Amino acid sequence: MLLEEFENVPAVIEPTDPSLCGGGEVCETIILSFNGEILEGVKQCEGVYEAGYLTNLNGKFPWYIYKVAGRKLAVAMIGIGAPMAVGLLEELKARGFKNFIILGSCGVLDQSIQADKIILPSSAIRDEGTSYHYAPASDEIAYDETLLLTMEEALNKSGIEHIRTKAWTTDAFYRETPDKVKRRLAAGAKVVDMEASAIMAWSQFRQAKVYQFFYTADYVDHHNRTWDARREERTADAMTFFTIALTIAKELER
Repeated sequence: MLLEEFENVPAVIEPTDPSLCGGGEVCETIILSFNGEILEGVKQCEGVYEAGYLTNLNGKFPWYIYKVAGRKLAVAMIGIGAPMAVGLLEELKARGFKNFIILGSCGVLDQSIQADKIILPSSAIRDEGTSYHYAPASDEIAYDETLLLTMEEALNKSGIEHIRTKAWTTDAFYRETPDKVKRRLAAGAKVVDMEASAIMAWSQFRQAKVYQFFYTADYVDHHNRTWDARREERTADAMTFFTIALTIAKELER
């Protein structure tokens, strides 16, 4: 099968190609949000400035420098979907960033998990295509336990409640059928997203330090075969989740 053709060799096009690597101010850690509202909030903070950008046919993907406790962090948007997310990560790592803190929302498969809860994906079901180019074929991939424990330590020190669980990563959010949801629940996944398994595979292949967490949003109700957007339950301000990312960033500085 095509998805079993993983090869641990250099590719024809590598992100370190000089024609792809531009300039810009780079620091140790970059916070990447799937939520544009968070980036807009950061841009309004005092002293924040654009420090560089990536480009593709979609346009510019700038990153901004944000100062906290006398130290500089970069903050940027990351594209939705495994191929876009991993492509941007490839280029950001090639530019020189070392630590990648990634945050975004996820859907809930288990109704008992309320909205706005923090999720640490400990592993992921690989129902997307990108990860198979970064790791041998398998149904699941595990998160790096050392990095997971670093995040947990940061959250525990700050008294931030969180749930560690398996995620289901899928390319096709309009094809989350009731029976698929049941099978993913039976396999241990309690949340669904579009990038985690690919990001895990990429981070292991490139030996990159990735710290990814979710905040829960909608509920995929397989019992009633319906989608519950949970808009009235999602009351947390988006910048609350950025503050959690800052908590992790501070732990990395220790």
